[in-house]
Amino acid sequence: MTQCKTAGATEQGQMTLDLGVGKLIRANFDGGQISSDGGLLLLRNADQELELTEMAQYCFGDQRRPDLLRHPILNLLRQRIYGIAAGYEDCNDAARLKNDSMHKLSVGIKPNDEASLASQPTLSRWENSVDEAGLGALQKLLVTTFIKQVKKRPKVLKLSVDTTCDEVHGYQQLSFYNGFYGTACYTPLFIFTEDGFPLAALLRAGNAGKYDGTLRMLGPVVEELRRRWPGLRIELTADAAFAAPDIYNYCEENRITYYIAIAENNALKSKSKNFVQSVENLYNEYSMPGNALTWRQNEERTRFETKEQGRMQENFEAEQVYIRKYTEFPYQAKEWPHERRIICKVERTSKGTDIRYVVTNSKKNRPAKVYEKYCQRAQCENWIKDLKNYLRCDRTSCQEFKANQLRLLLHTFAYILLWKLKMKAGLKNSTIETVRLHLIKVGVLVTESVRRISLKFSSNHPWQDEFRRAWQTG
Repeated sequence: MTQCKTAGATEQGQMTLDLGVGKLIRANFDGGQISSDGGLLLLRNADQELELTEMAQYCFGDQRRPDLLRHPILNLLRQRIYGIAAGYEDCNDAARLKNDSMHKLSVGIKPNDEASLASQPTLSRWENSVDEAGLGALQKLLVTTFIKQVKKRPKVLKLSVDTTCDEVHGYQQLSFYNGFYGTACYTPLFIFTEDGFPLAALLRAGNAGKYDGTLRMLGPVVEELRRRWPGLRIELTADAAFAAPDIYNYCEENRITYYIAIAENNALKSKSKNFVQSVENLYNEYSMPGNALTWRQNEERTRFETKEQGRMQENFEAEQVYIRKYTEFPYQAKEWPHERRIICKVERTSKGTDIRYVVTNSKKNRPAKVYEKYCQRAQCENWIKDLKNYLRCDRTSCQEFKANQLRLLLHTFAYILLWKLKMKAGLKNSTIETVRLHLIKVGVLVTESVRRISLKFSSNHPWQDEFRRAWQTG
């Protein structure tokens, strides 16, 4: 059983445990400067490569008296962003981390210095001091940082836009009940590149329309990209929430190829009626016993039937016939100035018929290929999941809307640093949480002498190769 010494014991707080191994186990918090966030300097290294916080500091005004200044804006930025990346998303965590050796070192304070990191009140006052001009500059910094880290001009840049629900639990400014999500919330809007780099992170009011703010964010992003790479080909994918004439017109005027889902209506159903019926007839034909398709699928079931229960093939064996077909046709809604190309996908299974439509201005590729390009937007939901589930970007609990917009951007900056580490370490297909566990949450012993500061990691750390790759500069 676990035992703790009494207050009168010689060694206060010492813990003992007997596991029956022949020796008594003793434990105490007297190991010195040991941190569980040994990978924080990887974040600082990536930050210096991108010059992210170095540029972000100039987006803030500072009205504090210089002679009383203890925590520069740059240190506040780094403390907050690195903390979020390490899994400490709340400002309240600053009280527990202000003397952590690695957190101090990551912002440029020596571990044995008496100076500590900023407290929660200091960070909160700073978050609430941001103005509209500063927020606009920080939004622009996202695009500038992306351009800076691209070493070769891209042939085509694929963008995905999507929104999500940021549920609130109070009476924050501009938080409203949203009927679609069924809760009081904000509705942040994100724009990502095809490899997951965020180019915009806009916090919107809870009652914002489906695509409100899209052109306000997309316009400056496209303008900045084209300024750096004149004539750049840009493709945009989005779900049906962004199926709006304003977005179609903007993309066509600015030479952007778009692939946007469009909701089913009576006109689209009428145009695709014959095609849907042909798919239905084909399904009925193949469903008849003895046809070639049924025979081949039965052979596949026989091939895998000796595998243990729980095999992945079980998900497909239950389906006897599976039909998927594509077609296209021109369509012009009343508010459209001209006809546009509509791609129709029809899937027929034993569960019924599933019909999807995509509108595009692309003149190339077969309907199936065009629909595949639209489906690439689904990856955007995984990147938003990284931001929400692992970096907790929905911690928008400040009273002021501008402070909550800043928090969303701080979490996005933390995502960028982890994204950079993911690419450098060769963990491209990993989630942000995997990168954090493998590279950031690493135990380290910190020692400081007159001449140097030494970091001693475990000799058996299983991700040493990835850690070393992420440490390299350039």
